[in-house]
Amino acid sequence: MSILIVVLVALILLGLALYAVQRSPIPSPVNWMIQLVLIVIAIWFIGSRAGFF
Repeated sequence: MSILIVVLVALILLGLALYAVQRSPIPSPVNWMIQLVLIVIAIWFIGSRAGFF
């Protein structure tokens, strides 16, 4: 149950971070690179908390 809460909180924070990056005045190629890095970090965090990595 606690893993589910951690995953839910991580996904909500990821969504907020992606929204903030999308709304920032950063050029498009850099913008999608930052979003990709944020998604990879979120996947790594969720995987390490769940015991996959």
